[in-house]
Amino acid sequence: MPHRSSNFKPILLSSIALVTSVGPAPAYLEAQGCEKTHPARIALLAGGYATITTTAIALRHDVWWITPRTGFHVAWGESPSRGQDRLLHATVSYHTSQLGALAWEWACVSPTTASWLGAASALAFQLPKEIGDGLHQDQGFSASDMLFATGGALLPALHRQVPSTRVFQLKLSYWPSEELRHPAPFPTLENDYAGQRYFLALNPGLIPGGVGPWPDWLGMALGHSVSRWALGPGEHQWYLTLDLNLRGLPIRGSAWKTFATLVDQLHLPLPGIRLQQGDVALGLF
Repeated sequence: MPHRSSNFKPILLSSIALVTSVGPAPAYLEAQGCEKTHPARIALLAGGYATITTTAIALRHDVWWITPRTGFHVAWGESPSRGQDRLLHATVSYHTSQLGALAWEWACVSPTTASWLGAASALAFQLPKEIGDGLHQDQGFSASDMLFATGGALLPALHRQVPSTRVFQLKLSYWPSEELRHPAPFPTLENDYAGQRYFLALNPGLIPGGVGPWPDWLGMALGHSVSRWALGPGEHQWYLTLDLNLRGLPIRGSAWKTFATLVDQLHLPLPGIRLQQGDVALGLF
């Protein structure tokens, strides 16, 4: 029986928030002329974090933690989702880190400091859930989940400090699985691992100045998913596909930049191959 405790990670909300803020943010920050940090805005960010965290725990407590409380313990075990949960942690941290950096820049923190504070904020959003896991019998504080989350959180900061690293991105795609439509108590949208695909995209066009004749809008992506999770043992599914980078298209305008930045957080179905238990399939993935 799969682990019932769901990992409340608002993937779609984080992507939408990133979309709506990342486009106009640079122009807004430049227009407001940050000369020093704004303590009131920093306090507002801290209050927002406390409110969101408290609300999430209050609403999801009985879903996350269904077993009696016990002593705190750390676990490093095999994921029943064959690694999907760890990739979920990494990808959500990646998006949240970008949002966090924008929020700290809004508080007029220097861009370099904001990038690292954004990474710290992404980890801070995952810590309360993991600490709660460590206090319950059927699970523990997952060292492996936090390791993946740390990698995802640090990548956007590295993008800012070393622009050439922007060639690598974490992307996701999602389509509700058959398991989610099955009349079973799980999975929920939060842990519909069979419907989630996570990709490491390689887009040379994101390097400042481009890469010679290579088209700025085209890349490659390595992805992972599982065939099932809740209704039986799943099998690894590996993908190698083309990847679209809308920001590489020769289109100008702030509205386009906002739209392209949003969509580029997602992997759109493109020609590729899927490898599962030695079987190779061609298609749009």
